[in-house]
Amino acid sequence: MAHAIFVAEARKRSLAQHNTPAPKETPTWVRQLPLDSINRFLVMEHDHADVLTSEFGISPDRISLLGTFDPQRRGAEIADPFSHGSVVYERSYQLIRDCIIGYLDTTDELTDPMAGNSAKPTQ
Repeated sequence: MAHAIFVAEARKRSLAQHNTPAPKETPTWVRQLPLDSINRFLVMEHDHADVLTSEFGISPDRISLLGTFDPQRRGAEIADPFSHGSVVYERSYQLIRDCIIGYLDTTDELTDPMAGNSAKPTQ
């Protein structure tokens, strides 16, 4: 199931290393999220975007593949590390971290929520 990243929360959290404290309450399923209040959904795979659109009515304009913001251009999709070893999880964590930083470096959604998404994927 696709997981949404709250862009405003991404700015507040320390993304350095794995010891970042978790928020007190975090929805784990899309239907538990306040969908109308989320401006941008960052997803790992095309299938996640399709689910958000088909099952939850999220406009494709509000959905981005996280991998498109990777400064190293390792691919638009990010494979799920589930059931793989710690090395795969560490690589996935670093990739996701790089992509989030890339996203934050290219968006004005955090400073001007009315601007829409002006984030530019890495070419």
